[in-house]
Amino acid sequence: MYVEHLRLQRSFAFCRVWGSHEEHDLHVHDCLEIGVVINNELEYRFNEHTYLGKPGDVFLCRPFEPHWSFAQPNQPFECILILFTPSAVRKIPDGIQLLKPFYTAQGIQPIIPSNTIFARAIRQAAVSAMEDQEKDEDLWVTRQYMHLINILLQVNQFAKESQSANNLELPSSEIVEIVGYMLDNYQKPINIETLSWQAEMGRTMFFNEFRRLTGLSPNEFLNFLRLQSAMDLLRSTNKSIIDLAYVSGFQSLSTFNKQFKRYTGRSPKEYRQMAYQIS
Repeated sequence: MYVEHLRLQRSFAFCRVWGSHEEHDLHVHDCLEIGVVINNELEYRFNEHTYLGKPGDVFLCRPFEPHWSFAQPNQPFECILILFTPSAVRKIPDGIQLLKPFYTAQGIQPIIPSNTIFARAIRQAAVSAMEDQEKDEDLWVTRQYMHLINILLQVNQFAKESQSANNLELPSSEIVEIVGYMLDNYQKPINIETLSWQAEMGRTMFFNEFRRLTGLSPNEFLNFLRLQSAMDLLRSTNKSIIDLAYVSGFQSLSTFNKQFKRYTGRSPKEYRQMAYQIS
């Protein structure tokens, strides 16, 4: 498995990609990703689960989730990828709530089937956004942003209806609110024990319910959010490493450096240099 270094020119991007059936390693990146299958079939693997994608299917990839995709023999697939960071929606009303399906695991499949109204709406929006860019239409970036918001609204509605239809025993609303709070405030000091108290749960129950919703412990989840922020800032700004570490919520430079290298296999400086080389 390897870390893919993506350098977005802004907080979101639409891109048209093609893929072959050649084997390649699982990879991870810190961006959130939505893949819309346009032509031919592909296999999409998330960790140990593999899904067959047909034209019109939509795939949701959570940040830091190992995944890959490849085509059927002699049938290269075409997809439109939507890549974005949390900062893309942070300034719109309740925008951070649009990200919940990407940070929660309970009851949400990574595929939205093509025969649903949600997949059809997402495909139409993705194609329109890509065409605006390729034709260099006036205000195409603004148009793409509107399409991105529409796509995220469709993903959220699909997630809600999927959970309802499957009659899932969902984690308590308190845990869902805690996730939202962490998404909004990860840059600040957060005491996990205080969050447990706010959820009115004992520590063991709080950790179990949190992991059931997100697939991670509260500390792992918080660490990933902070790493995601730091990686984005390393790619997109000239902030000093110590400044971006603190802005992302790390309380010491040594902790940041240790966590960053543990996850990426590189120091923050090496990661920034590689990101610039790729761009």
